[in-house]
Amino acid sequence: MLIFFYFEVISLLLAIIFYKDLKATKMVYFIPFLLLTVAVESIGYLSYVYNIGSKNYWLYNIFNIVEFLFYAFLFYHNFKLPVLKKIVIAFIPLLIAFSLTNYLFLQGVDHFHTYTLLFGSFFMVFFCCCYFYEWVLPEQITQNLLKQSFFWICVGLLLFYLGSVIINALFEYLRSSDMLLEGKKIYTLINKSLNCILYTSFSISFILCRNNRKNSLSPS
Repeated sequence: MLIFFYFEVISLLLAIIFYKDLKATKMVYFIPFLLLTVAVESIGYLSYVYNIGSKNYWLYNIFNIVEFLFYAFLFYHNFKLPVLKKIVIAFIPLLIAFSLTNYLFLQGVDHFHTYTLLFGSFFMVFFCCCYFYEWVLPEQITQNLLKQSFFWICVGLLLFYLGSVIINALFEYLRSSDMLLEGKKIYTLINKSLNCILYTSFSISFILCRNNRKNSLSPS
């Protein structure tokens, strides 16, 4: 089993263990989301083991859209500026329209939709930067950003999608005949590392939810 899968499972288990701490926030929705993530990765791994990996692109293409919509939902509820909330709302129909266009006219059903992934990744990086911008505003700067659980979600998403933009922009080149063997190794290594970083950041966030709740309940 791929090593990053264990990072996914650990983050899911932590979310379940800290359910009482997460349920007061939108972070609780990470539980069904991570359950779906683990299920998709399990199906993908089994497809790889039984040598049918080329037939499950449709699964990851659909999951990527669900993933972007879930993160957009979280950003909407964590943004404070109304204009940023409106941008998130506008992003949703844009993502769906772009993914349909890509499916019907560009990359089709038998390919991994790198164009959709790049489109969504750009907005994820943009949303992360907007979140950090909000926290340097005068009314927020006095608070400890490192203790905010969603900050660590953003750190993971920023690093993950910045890396994804680079590696998926080179996806077709890495799959070319002269780079097939080494390209596959490079893509796999970077992708694994990015996933480990992402799910580690999720785990840190869930632990902080636990600590923040304990501190809020402790007598002053």
